[in-house]
Amino acid sequence: MSEFNKKEQKVLAGLSASLEAFFKTYNEMTALQMRCFVMVARRGKVTGKEIAVALDISGSNVSRCVAILSDITMARRKAKPLDLVKLTNDPLDRRVRYVELTEKGKAFALSLTSNF
Repeated sequence: MSEFNKKEQKVLAGLSASLEAFFKTYNEMTALQMRCFVMVARRGKVTGKEIAVALDISGSNVSRCVAILSDITMARRKAKPLDLVKLTNDPLDRRVRYVELTEKGKAFALSLTSNF
């Protein structure tokens, strides 16, 4: 195998630091929830269907992930909601709901990307 150059080593070190910060702060978050959070952080305002298609997961999995990442309190869930994303309705079509980062979610995404 070839050796990594300094730029690649820096990127890997940044990734490692980001993942460590992520799991240190939100150790109860699953990999799927993390993938949903990262997708919303990268794309901004997205629908549940867009998340489902991009991550190749079911709509019900997206709903559960968004509920946990948002401020929605679930009756059967023992842990508190993470309040990293929020749901907003489309002003022109009330059937469409968007998922976007809250201020807390933006701050957390910024802290993750500051390692790069």
